Amino acid sequence: MKNFYKKYELALWFTAIPILILIFRFEDVRGSYFITTTDFSSVNGEIVESKITHGHRPNYRFNISYNYEVNGVNYTNSRVGFGFKGSNDKASVTEILSRYPVGKKVQVYFDTQKPNFSVLEPERNSRNDFYIVLFLSLAGILFSIIAVRRGITS
Repeated sequence: MKNFYKKYELALWFTAIPILILIFRFEDVRGSYFITTTDFSSVNGEIVESKITHGHRPNYRFNISYNYEVNGVNYTNSRVGFGFKGSNDKASVTEILSRYPVGKKVQVYFDTQKPNFSVLEPERNSRNDFYIVLFLSLAGILFSIIAVRRGITS
């Protein structure tokens, strides 16, 4: 097994990294592509945190948290849309934050089967980002198949 890994290390990484991204961002993928499979209902909620933070890609991120209650159970979440977490353009992040000041009453959309899965703007998604990951995944799998068939090593 060790020799196989060494021999095909590059092909394995090309395949594994995009798949890991899809696994760790599953909820965003689910919301971006399979929103119709989710039975959303809505309740009133309240913004409890709304601030800008600095990151690396994107440079500006919004941190918006909200509380809501479903069947007597309180939940806190921070998902505004699916995938989109910020921008390199500070003005666009500031615009989003201005819509969600602390204390504002908001409509929270939650999955009736899994109430801790919620979002403020279910129509907001980052499909283009996931197309790139999907392309890299398929390219990695294709590269891996070709590498194994031709005996290409890293």
